[in-house]
Amino acid sequence: MPAPFALHLVTFGAHAAPAVPRRFRILREGTPIGTHQLTFTEPGGATLTAQSEVEIAVRLAGITVFRFSHRFQESWSERRLRSANSRQDRNGRITEMTARAEGNAIIVQGPDGTVRLPPEAAPLSWWDVARIESGRPLFANDTGRALRLSWTRTSQPDGGRRWRAAGDTEAEGSWSADGLWLGWTTKGDDGSTVTYVPA
Repeated sequence: MPAPFALHLVTFGAHAAPAVPRRFRILREGTPIGTHQLTFTEPGGATLTAQSEVEIAVRLAGITVFRFSHRFQESWSERRLRSANSRQDRNGRITEMTARAEGNAIIVQGPDGTVRLPPEAAPLSWWDVARIESGRPLFANDTGRALRLSWTRTSQPDGGRRWRAAGDTEAEGSWSADGLWLGWTTKGDDGSTVTYVPA
């Protein structure tokens, strides 16, 4: 049986997101291709740090034809992003991004150079539905680019909800009534359906 964990609520306005460790199997057209693991730490009790690790390997006839890994860490305190660090390896092509709170802004350093974003800006991290529902400006958690998105909400019979993003990102997430992240779906570069299923 898994060890017990403390339930920490990250509150943005009237919303709260459970900071609960999560592990997903990643499926491509129903076939397992990898995992996404999400863990949390609370150093000093005042800062919440979320660590996301994605590992994907697509194989055809026993040969790996696509490999992807992404390490992303974000730290929050007093309802504000304090820092974020990303390293993505896509078939050997490395993309790195850092973000930090500085005065009345979030300073992002990524592939496009240095970008200054509003102080309430946040990375698009699907575990936290609160940042979607509170209307924060969002940026990509791999490049740091500001995202232009439109959102559509669908309520579920059990009180949960789904949010579908269109625009710079095309994807859909699902959450329980209390905001626990339950799943995610998008399209791969080849048009295949990629789905997250709780492990």
